[in-house]
Amino acid sequence: MSDQFTFTVTNNTDLAITELWASLDDDEWSQFTLAEEGIPVGEAVTIAWAEYTNDSPCEWYISAVFEDDSESESALFNFCEEPDLVFG
Repeated sequence: MSDQFTFTVTNNTDLAITELWASLDDDEWSQFTLAEEGIPVGEAVTIAWAEYTNDSPCEWYISAVFEDDSESESALFNFCEEPDLVFG
């Protein structure tokens, strides 16, 4: 059985997060599976990485899509050093 890597996303914006995307190169993106309600305003959720990412680098670009279809700027996060993301 392999370890399941997780991280926490906190939404401190005024809009619910409906989609969360990750990329190693800020070019090719993969979508995280979120609950139907996404990440509501003021809430934090724990998200698991897909097992195929277990041997990947620590640094990933992350971008969020909000309920009004606006998108955050992609930002580079080091998940080995800081496993908690905060939007807003």
